[in-house]
Amino acid sequence: MSSEDWRRIVGAEATLLGPRLYEGMSVAISSAHARARGLAHTRYPHVRPLLVRCDLREYLESEAMPVGWRVDGNPGLMGQLILVQDELGLRLRVLKERRKTYPHGVPPAGSNPARRREWQAALPIPHKSDRGRVELLLLWDYSKRDEAGGAFTLRIVHTTEAGIYGQAVRCDLDLEVVAGGTVFESLSFTGGDDSEDFFSEVNIDKAENDD
Repeated sequence: MSSEDWRRIVGAEATLLGPRLYEGMSVAISSAHARARGLAHTRYPHVRPLLVRCDLREYLESEAMPVGWRVDGNPGLMGQLILVQDELGLRLRVLKERRKTYPHGVPPAGSNPARRREWQAALPIPHKSDRGRVELLLLWDYSKRDEAGGAFTLRIVHTTEAGIYGQAVRCDLDLEVVAGGTVFESLSFTGGDDSEDFFSEVNIDKAENDD
């Protein structure tokens, strides 16, 4: 399977998932913001993003997923959430962007050997009989400094390296999911550096890795 075939497959699956993902994230962010009301962000920066991940899982488990997709990941590991398409070998890991820490916001794999291998998995997608898989990241972030309870960005990326602290992680695919679930492919990373980093996922990711 060629690289172009792979891109078409991922694009088609992203379009299939887009409406459910965007709706679910909208519900999750709104719910997390309401439940965390009264807790100052400056004192508890981890609360809302962690709740978003938990609320998104609850939403996706209560709604019908697109054909072939299922909800996976161990919620006991800081709310770990992974969406899986077994037949195609696709895994979509939900993480928050970290634009204040890393240029373009894509978090690196960290020190965990398994995740480092996944971040730089070889392409194209292997045939299902090869029992291979491709790791994709579903990255979300608040889109404006003063709209933690509503506006957000959502995109699907594929990394080509494990990444280094403080440096941009190279990717060969960047699909933006917008209102209504429409998917657009970006040839370059977007996102303003002035966006508020409502939570750096260092602690969540480290706990998930260590466990």
